[in-house]
Amino acid sequence: MFVDESLWIRRALEGLPLKPGMRVLDIGSSNLEFRTRVQPHIDANVFAPLRERGLTIVHADARCEPGVDLVVDVTTLEGVDETFDLVLCTNLLEHVVDRSETMKQMRRVVVPSGCLVLTVPRRYPLHDDPIDTGFRPTAEELVRLLGWPDVLLAEVVTVRSEVHYRKRPWYRRWFAPWKIGCLLARKPGA
Repeated sequence: MFVDESLWIRRALEGLPLKPGMRVLDIGSSNLEFRTRVQPHIDANVFAPLRERGLTIVHADARCEPGVDLVVDVTTLEGVDETFDLVLCTNLLEHVVDRSETMKQMRRVVVPSGCLVLTVPRRYPLHDDPIDTGFRPTAEELVRLLGWPDVLLAEVVTVRSEVHYRKRPWYRRWFAPWKIGCLLARKPGA
């Protein structure tokens, strides 16, 4: 997750009426070290503010590692039997082959009137983890893929400055500016 993307998520979530005790599912969360040391802006901008508001966060990932609360197949969410008030799925959809099934399962785990945050690279190089399908949707394509009528925010965020550019200067020539499609939507009520 990029710094600008994490700031977009933070601003988007600040406007939601989230109450203490509500539950959050973070799909494809990676491990605690990644969220707090490799990319500390993830915890600082996304999860710390949610914890400060009294929300309970469940980090779900395919690998059993420190900081992963629930080990699941992130493409089918098999093993996620509960529903959550807020579901975060960041930079995962470009790594799944059957996006429609993954979206169906994400919609399933959001409570009625709950919210879903989706982010997907819009302009970014291929990055196998373990695969990259090349899915690079516009904000409008994300809205259509989700299929919910209550879209609160949908936009493409431009990544202004990232470490990756300094490590690989040729990325800037070919891929800059990087862009991330971001979506916040509310599930229709019961």
